[in-house]
Amino acid sequence: MKNVTSEPRVNAIYTNSKSTPRQLTKLDSMLLRFANGQKLNRFDAERIGDHCLPSTVSDLQKRNALTFCRKLVKVPNRFGSRTSVMMYWLEGESLLIARKIIKLNSSISTT
Repeated sequence: MKNVTSEPRVNAIYTNSKSTPRQLTKLDSMLLRFANGQKLNRFDAERIGDHCLPSTVSDLQKRNALTFCRKLVKVPNRFGSRTSVMMYWLEGESLLIARKIIKLNSSISTT
């Protein structure tokens, strides 16, 4: 069993110890969105380039010691009916951790 620490990884957006900024990855971009308070389901995420939101959420949780809130919601589908999907967002301690990670990595804008 993996030992999960309560300290977030703050080097997620830098490539080396000299803090050289690099191009944002999908995980960086999604962390920024969640840190800014966005709530996303798999269809929202697909429109912004994330093709497997549950895996992204899992990766963000493992890498940054975050706990995502989840709620099953019904959304319109392309066939005119409604389908159930999971909505993901951050709140409380996890939202503060995500914002701290973003703030510590000054190459990312939080606006």
